[in-house]
Amino acid sequence: MELREKREWAADNHRAGTASRRGECTWGGAPCPHPAAWSVRVSSAAGDSWWAACAAHATASPVLSPPAAG
Repeated sequence: MELREKREWAADNHRAGTASRRGECTWGGAPCPHPAAWSVRVSSAAGDSWWAACAAHATASPVLSPPAAG
């Protein structure tokens, strides 16, 4: 999985009827009680997709917040 784009969460970045569109954090594969702070577009073997990530998941994820090169 590779990060393509990360921006402040906006409903328009997500498909209608999805948890991401409702502002729910969908990052991490399990229900999350925190609201989405970021809209993130990632690529994988299946293609590009938009996800919603809360601040805590975005900070903890090496995909969304990669360690500084050094």
